[in-house]
Amino acid sequence: MLRIAVVMGKYTPGGIKSVIMNYYRAIDKKRYQFDVFVYDDSPDKDYSEIEALGGHVYLVSNIKRPYEFIKDLRDLFKKNSYKIVHGYLNTLNVFVMLAAKLAGVPVRIAENLSTAHAGEKKTIIKNALKPWARCFSTNIAANSKFAAEWLYGDEARDALIIRNALDLDKYKFNNESRSTMRAKYNIENKYVIGHIGRFSYQKNHDFLIDIFNEINKKIDDAVLMLIGYGELFDDIKSKVIKLGLVNKVIFVGKTEALSDYYNAMDCFVLPSFYEGLPVVGIEAQAFGLPCVLSSEVTEETKILNTCKFVSLKLSASEWADEVIHQRDEERLTNNMALKAAGYDLKTEAESLMCYYDDLLKMRS
Repeated sequence: MLRIAVVMGKYTPGGIKSVIMNYYRAIDKKRYQFDVFVYDDSPDKDYSEIEALGGHVYLVSNIKRPYEFIKDLRDLFKKNSYKIVHGYLNTLNVFVMLAAKLAGVPVRIAENLSTAHAGEKKTIIKNALKPWARCFSTNIAANSKFAAEWLYGDEARDALIIRNALDLDKYKFNNESRSTMRAKYNIENKYVIGHIGRFSYQKNHDFLIDIFNEINKKIDDAVLMLIGYGELFDDIKSKVIKLGLVNKVIFVGKTEALSDYYNAMDCFVLPSFYEGLPVVGIEAQAFGLPCVLSSEVTEETKILNTCKFVSLKLSASEWADEVIHQRDEERLTNNMALKAAGYDLKTEAESLMCYYDDLLKMRS
């Protein structure tokens, strides 16, 4: 059994954590174990599942303190004599890979799961780091061709695509769960529009509220269910109050029990400014939900015909019309389509382990 250093960064529900944990649950623990490296100032502190699976959690300085971050990683990588470091920090992987190289780690995988948008301040930093994307790594990966091409350019051909795969036995519609959750929130006879994502610029909650405001003008039985937290949470809540939508918008907050909420929804909406390939988009389709996604999201996300893309150049009213239109769509589930698209976790976890095997042989 070999331990792999997996650099997650911020330890918070959803996103990168979901991707890593899905794979960790599925891999053969007799072959590989994950040691997970997270920022010491992460909001969540419950590492019990990782430890129960046999992994270790190491707290390191936030990347905002780059010298300390690199030193912490280098020291731990060297101390534990890792053969593989797998970084999930997108453009920031250059610092992870540097630490791994300084520690003498032979296999250094830099994986990208995101892109950028000109309107976000940190895009300046991302663009500054892009030319260094391959530095210090031995191998590159991404969760979609779109994410690979955005970061690696012409060298994207060398990137392994590691999809945000799911345990399809668990990610499927359950009517009993649906009834329970809808009763809990007293939304049995409502058209439930759902969104899961951190309250940040990327996810475009401000426009999402505008869309829902227009939906509310057109139909009177809609509710919006928002799952997640983040730096813009209070701003979005204030906007909901200002628009008089308090009784129509449900702020769930942070939760790991996402399956129950997917079951409760009728349509999933994601008006993001950018994504690599959103795991929530795949999860929503696994539960058979019609999806309305921003056209800034790669079309690789589309698996079922009930997944639609809408331009952010269109008005909130036009978005509202598309979301309302989805209520007439039949809720479909098609595990065969998900498997064919490469999202079956059992198959993809085996492929990931074989990838590790091959890289170790090459570097031994």
